[in-house]
Parts: sequence; C-alpha cells; structure tokens
Amino acid sequence: MLVLQLALRNIWRQRRRNAMVLLAIVLTITGVFVMNALARGMEHDLLATSIENLRGHIKILAPQQRDVPGFKHLIAGDTISRGLDDARITAVSPRVRVPVVIQSERETRGVELVGIDPRQETHSLVPKLQIEGQPLVESDDGFLLLGREFAEDLKTKVGRRVVVIMMGPDEKSIEVGYRVQGIFDSTTSAHEKAFAFTGLSALQDLAGTSDLTEISVYVHREEDMTSIQADLQAVLGDLLVLTWTELDPFIGEMYQYIGFSIYILIAVFMSTLVFGLINALVTAVLERAREFGLLRAVGMRSNAVVLQVVIECVVLMVLGLVVGVGIGLLMHLWLADGIDLSAFAAGTEAFGMSTRMVPRLHMGDFLILVSASVLLGLIASYFPARRIIKTSILDSIRAT
Repeated sequence: MLVLQLALRNIWRQRRRNAMVLLAIVLTITGVFVMNALARGMEHDLLATSIENLRGHIKILAPQQRDVPGFKHLIAGDTISRGLDDARITAVSPRVRVPVVIQSERETRGVELVGIDPRQETHSLVPKLQIEGQPLVESDDGFLLLGREFAEDLKTKVGRRVVVIMMGPDEKSIEVGYRVQGIFDSTTSAHEKAFAFTGLSALQDLAGTSDLTEISVYVHREEDMTSIQADLQAVLGDLLVLTWTELDPFIGEMYQYIGFSIYILIAVFMSTLVFGLINALVTAVLERAREFGLLRAVGMRSNAVVLQVVIECVVLMVLGLVVGVGIGLLMHLWLADGIDLSAFAAGTEAFGMSTRMVPRLHMGDFLILVSASVLLGLIASYFPARRIIKTSILDSIRAT
C-alpha cells in the first residue's frame, strides 16, 4: 500500500513530464484505434462489395462457363437441391447470366443480362438498388431493369422499348423486344454499366431451357467457407465450386493484406511508444537517483523500488489507454455515417470498394490493443527499474 501511495505521489509531483508522457500515450492509442477502425472498415467493404457483386462467398459453375459465358455450358436446374441444405449456408441464389447486345432507338451497347429470382437475391446487390419505375418481384417478370449510366448511354428511359440480341443454347441468335420498366441506381457506377436484370424463369423460357449458368452461395460465417466448398465439391462432382477469393484473386489478396497490415500497424505504433516511454522513464529515474538511494538506505527492499517504478508507468499507460480509447470511440461515433469518397470514385471502384468508407470495430483488435499497452508498459518500466537496483546505495545518494 505504501509503494502504491509513493508511486501515485511521484506521478503527481512530476506533473509536467508525466503530462507530456500521458499526451504521447493518448495520441498513440487514439491514432491506432481510429486507423484500425478505418482499416477494418476498408476490409469489410472489400469483402461486402466482392460478395454482393453477384458473386457470393461460393459460386457453382459449369467447368467451361468462365471461358465461354452464356447458354453453351449450363448446370442442371436441380443442382440447387443437391448439398445446399447445409445449416451453415445463409442463402442460395440461382441465376442465368448471358452477354447480350441491347439496341435502343439511338444507340447500341453490350451488357450482361442477368436472370434472377428476386425472392432469392436477399444477400446480393439487388435488394440495395434504388429503382425508378417498377422493380422485379417474381421470377417470371419479363421486363428489363437497366442501370442508370447504361440507360443514359443507350439514350433510353422507363417505358421505352429496346431490342436484346443474345446467343441461345443452340448457338443461334435470339432477338427479342423488351420494355424498360425500371432504371436502377447503385452505390457503384460499375454495376450500372455491367448488369441488366430480368426474371429468371422468363429468361429461361425465352432460351428454351430450365438450366442455370451459376449458383451463388452465401454462408453464415466466412470461417466455414473453405469447409463448405470442400463438402459441395464432393457432392457436385465435376462442377466448379469456387470461393470469392478464387473468382477475384486481386481483391482476395487485398483483403488478406489489409488484415495483416492491421497488426503491423499496431506493432509499429506501440513499439515507437515503448521506446519513447523508456527514454522518458530513464530520464526520470536518473533525476530521482538520490531519492531512491535514500529509500533503499532506510530499509526499502530493491523489489519494492522496482515495483514503485513499474506502478508509475502502468498507471500512466492505463490512464492513457482509457482516455485514448474514449476519444477513439467518440471519433468512431462521429464517423459512424462513413467518410464520403465520391471525389475519388474512380480509384475506389478500381479497388472494388464503395464510395463511402464506414469505420468498424473488432473486439479482437481492441483486446490486442489493451493487452499490448499494458504489456509494453511493464516492459518500458522494467529497464529503468533494473538500472536503479544495479546502482549501489552509496553511489545513488551521492548522485546530484
């Protein structure tokens, strides 16, 4: 109890120096906390954008579908009932995707026509689309939804008719007229130019098939993705069963890099902090060498002297941690609506991100930050404390 009282009095006695040390700790902890939240937000955004981009955590395809997209290489319609009733799976979205050419009254453009069942698109980008006009409700809805930018390129609008040209399963050209019943806005302009939507059953009937080009699988936990992939591959045989990282290796590598860089960030910032703490504490100990010598001369054990220095450092670290995390939480609440990156839309979309970055907190990162702070406080206080007890009592008293 006496050692604790002495430690707290010494912290208050050296108010100016300890205030500067405390400020350094607070700024470091706040910086790590905020940057970690932003990095986790970027990581989550990469994952969400890639999965919602009609990809899913896992995708089932015919082996040749990636090389020759369209109706030529299909998977059986009953594939959706094989092995996909796993409790670890959240949703399953069957689709038909085929490259088409769309002609309006004035322009001709290429796009990917996607036949969807809106009721099964709960985890893709479809429910998040802002639609002007009539949305797709049933699988047999036989009209078109076009992206805003694509419709502008075609110089068409809601209510107009267009001609869609595609290659059928028999490799013969199919030309059909569609009415544009809706125009959608997406958070990513690339979606507006890449996709046009219609009903799944309507598109299958038009092509004269009941088969699919792909099935997207969404899982409860990303940690189960690899095991689910292996189970599905065993059931589905020769079909391709690919994870989102295999379908988009670049974004997958970026996702892994961000997760790894978060821990590098914490290590670098905290290492810099501990060197600063050691320097400050060594200076403080040298200035108080006579005091420590007198304490040891009147009977205080060396272990008690070491404990006093350790307590001083840990109290400063914990106080800085509490204040730093508190400020970090306030900044997180301030940025809860996200940071608007629309001015850099071209760059963010190139990396598969949306134009609004929302910071996110991970409990695991918070525990690492707290543990690292306390541990580094102990490490930073140990070396100055050892220097005290290695100096003889007489030399300590003579110090000026």
